[in-house]
Amino acid sequence: MGMDLNNLDVIVIGAGFSGILAVYKLRRLGFRVCGFERQGGLGGVWRENAYPGAAVDSPFPFYQFYDADLLRDWRWEEQFPTRAEMMRYFEQVDTKWGISASFEFGASVSGAEYSEATWRWVVSLEDGRRASAQWLIPAVGFSSVLNIPRIPGIDRFSGPVYHTARWPRDAMDMRGKKVAVIGTGPSGVQVIQSVGKVAKSMTIYQRTPCLTLPKYSNSPDRTAETLGMGPDGYREALRLGLQSPNGFDYVCRDQNTLMVPSEERDHFYRKRYLEGGWAFWMAGFRDLCRDPRANRDAYAFWAEQTRARISCTTKRELLIPEVPALPFGVKRPCLEEDLYEVMDQPQLDIIDISEKPIEIITETGICAHGKTIEFDAIILATGFGDEASGLKSLNIRGRNGTPLVEAWSGGVQSHLGIAIHQFPNMFFLYGPQCPTLLVNSPAVITVQVEWLCRVLSSSQRGARVSQLEATGKSHDVWRRKMGELWMNSLYHTHPRNASKQEQTW
Repeated sequence: MGMDLNNLDVIVIGAGFSGILAVYKLRRLGFRVCGFERQGGLGGVWRENAYPGAAVDSPFPFYQFYDADLLRDWRWEEQFPTRAEMMRYFEQVDTKWGISASFEFGASVSGAEYSEATWRWVVSLEDGRRASAQWLIPAVGFSSVLNIPRIPGIDRFSGPVYHTARWPRDAMDMRGKKVAVIGTGPSGVQVIQSVGKVAKSMTIYQRTPCLTLPKYSNSPDRTAETLGMGPDGYREALRLGLQSPNGFDYVCRDQNTLMVPSEERDHFYRKRYLEGGWAFWMAGFRDLCRDPRANRDAYAFWAEQTRARISCTTKRELLIPEVPALPFGVKRPCLEEDLYEVMDQPQLDIIDISEKPIEIITETGICAHGKTIEFDAIILATGFGDEASGLKSLNIRGRNGTPLVEAWSGGVQSHLGIAIHQFPNMFFLYGPQCPTLLVNSPAVITVQVEWLCRVLSSSQRGARVSQLEATGKSHDVWRRKMGELWMNSLYHTHPRNASKQEQTW
């Protein structure tokens, strides 16, 4: 790359959406920027999440950079782009923006420490090199550290064990194989739909039933019209996305659920459900995620629609229980195409491990409920660590050598989900205490990077600020603000407090 690593203005860690946009915007402002990325190119989670069926679950056209000029000689071919199309899109971004020139790929960060003598950050790389800059921007998101379940014997299995977020290029062809899938989150849903159609048999180990919505609208004409929109259409759509609370163009109905007669409610539910995507969730009644009775009413409609697609009574009860494990919508719903038809096949089985976890993994299979089933391959669709795990894994030390893991030992503390007391000149992107899974990520990242650019630009050129740091008081203000919103909703009923790394399967 030819850049002096000891004479940088900004170091960015990560080459996903947030890292790419930060490098591009800051470079345009004249900052000397260098990005470090452990993988071999741009793409972030999309580069490693190469499992069968991997695809975007955000409704078109909002999952992209909010720059319509990137689309002058580009056309999206899929309403919900597959991983392959996303990788082609990142190539398009690189062609237009020349981002790779400002990144070092295959460069893993082993640590970062703030020097109070120089008021600069020193970043250590695993290959022994060091880089120095005034500003540090960790852009590793919240999904960079795998959640590997602690199941006894998991290392003993003689066949391949794949995690959906580290899918190898030489992975086994699942056709005609006996496959186990542990986990039923978004990646689990996609891999079950894909592999479940070709495997000889599949056993799904389910802790919590997935809440899903139909991916596609029942109006193919509307889909074709949307994919064919021009630059002006994109600009208007993306403008609306930045003005909405969810980053899409969804607008809640400004009425409480139970104030509407049941027949009218049913008609409204059906209309939103058939729109596909997240319309039923994000464009429903305004009290869906605030009033338990309203939430159960929506769940009852969803359950009725979904149960009709499953002929097996046992599977129906496991997948769509009368009483939901979680309120509908407090966890990001999964989008599906034919999930329930696939799982209804006789060669697919579901084992409930919500109360009795997996006992042990042997050399040839998995033992649960006292019964061992043999498999050719095991797929872990168990997601990632908690939202702070990516930042904690970077071994960041702030003022007085304070480790971030120590500063957050009692829980995450931040200002606006972007700055931390005792960590001057550091701003993290798309991490804990900012909107993540419940909204459209590129919209959040766009707003954060615009804020970041204003702050760094005014500090560097106008105010001549050498150190900028959140106060301890700002942590308290932000925590109270979040707490008020959190406790006045049903989101606090989601058991997030337990570390994902400690959960048993």
